[in-house]
Amino acid sequence: MGWSESLGQVMQSSPVLAYGAAYLGGVIAAVSPCILASIPVIIGFVGGYAEGNNRRAFFYSLTFVAGMAVVMSVLGAVAAVMGTVFGHVGIYWYLLVAVILIVMGLQMAGVINLKLGGNAQRFLPQRAGLMGALILGMLFGPALSPCASPVLVVILTLAAIQGEVAYGSTLLFAYALGKGTLILVIGTFTGFVESYFLSKSAKVGTILRQISGGLIFAAGCYIFYQGISNW
Repeated sequence: MGWSESLGQVMQSSPVLAYGAAYLGGVIAAVSPCILASIPVIIGFVGGYAEGNNRRAFFYSLTFVAGMAVVMSVLGAVAAVMGTVFGHVGIYWYLLVAVILIVMGLQMAGVINLKLGGNAQRFLPQRAGLMGALILGMLFGPALSPCASPVLVVILTLAAIQGEVAYGSTLLFAYALGKGTLILVIGTFTGFVESYFLSKSAKVGTILRQISGGLIFAAGCYIFYQGISNW
């Protein structure tokens, strides 16, 4: 019996232990190549906007994970209400995420300089802060949902069969937190590394920002490729 079957049996037999099993399943799923595609995004976002502030790096990473968890909770609730298990998201969602990441990466790297007038200026990533991290996390929630580990399939199936909205959504929330643990650790570590290099030279800040923009741009290109491949 594989680990996924074992965790699935735990979730079906014990509602209390199901949350721990869902979290553990998310942690295991985080090492899949598809999930790892989100790592350059959080490294780039933290590296570009935390400005060597360790506390800010932690909260940016945490907010990104929270955004993912919120969207996964909604998917769990909808599965419970509709009695269905969701599959792949549409190509247009991939393209939307890809365009946002590509533009953000180019802006951060200094290749382009978008200047939006009026109130629109405050929606640029550098002005968004925690809100920007939350939006990115929420965008990546559906984009990463096709990376369906067996545990995710079990959770959505349980939610669909039992029809309990609160149970399904909270299980998905625990799963998303597990999946985001690696992202949180790497994002926080990025803040420490950036803080160290910035203490050595002020010029390093510009270089780090350009590298961060390149990482986000590369992640956008990868998401675009995934969308086209699944068309």
